[in-house]
Amino acid sequence: MQEPGLPEDEAERLATLNSMNILDTPRHDRFDRYTRISTRIFDVPVAVISLIDRYRQWFKSTSGLDVDETPRNISFCGHAILGDDVFEVRNARRDARFRDNPLVMGQPHIVYYAGAPLEAPNGHKLGTLCLIDRVPRHLSDDEKTMLKHLADMVVKEMVNHIDTETGLDNRNAMVAAGTKCIEMDSKERRFSLHLFDITEVVQTQTNWEGTDSPGETFAKLLHRHFPTAASIAYLGREDFCILLKEDESFDEAQATSNVCTEARELIYPDARFENFSTHVGCIRYDPGKHAGIDDMLHAADKLFFERDAQSSKAVPGIDRTSESLDRWRRNPH
Repeated sequence: MQEPGLPEDEAERLATLNSMNILDTPRHDRFDRYTRISTRIFDVPVAVISLIDRYRQWFKSTSGLDVDETPRNISFCGHAILGDDVFEVRNARRDARFRDNPLVMGQPHIVYYAGAPLEAPNGHKLGTLCLIDRVPRHLSDDEKTMLKHLADMVVKEMVNHIDTETGLDNRNAMVAAGTKCIEMDSKERRFSLHLFDITEVVQTQTNWEGTDSPGETFAKLLHRHFPTAASIAYLGREDFCILLKEDESFDEAQATSNVCTEARELIYPDARFENFSTHVGCIRYDPGKHAGIDDMLHAADKLFFERDAQSSKAVPGIDRTSESLDRWRRNPH
């Protein structure tokens, strides 16, 4: 078996990948749709969005494969990121580089592989969008071009819809998810925005010793307690927003309480914040008030602005009101 070599820009490549804060984040339909589409377009049983970390390949999305990661030294994708074009192995059983590879000899029994590199805007290869089959085959030139286009679209999703500080959705992603909810059948168009803010804690934090930043820690709490959210977004300046579809089986009040309690235990060491809650408010979709998701986000900005004004008075030495007003004016929905 031939192990994949390291790219010449490996250190910079890893820095780019890590700066995106996408590794080990939950699965998301935004990326799952690309693997689902790929299996159908190319008529293969497996499609994967694979990101190449230092010692592993981690899967942001899989279709037809029930595994989260495999070692990098046995990966096909590790070979694919060494070039610019689609890396294709037509019959791994007859290829000296792969015929004794554990992924060929055992699950998922790879026979055919084609991977298009995921190239970041700075040129570094983050991983691949790859196809896997259990029989020999090959792609035409047009099919390779199509796979590369899909890979470019995956990267655009990462760049345009992911907040690199927390790994959460950004405002663009929240707007896209909210628009999708509003376009649903009227009977199913029941959802809300839940708003959270940890700015005062972060700005007064002087002895933070956690491995993750307070924002990253809080992001994980939101994912843990709102696992079915349509979108969990970071809107900047420690403001967080959850798009939640109505579900009678889910206790959103309890989830909110749990987030506030655990946030206080994890990132509120200062006694000044004993009565401080991360929860800012909830905005429920009302077709009479909200023509679109922009109207709901505008209402959210107003609530954050009001929260900032109150917090500035409650915490001596901090005045966020003018900054918050500037932000509110920059987002006039």
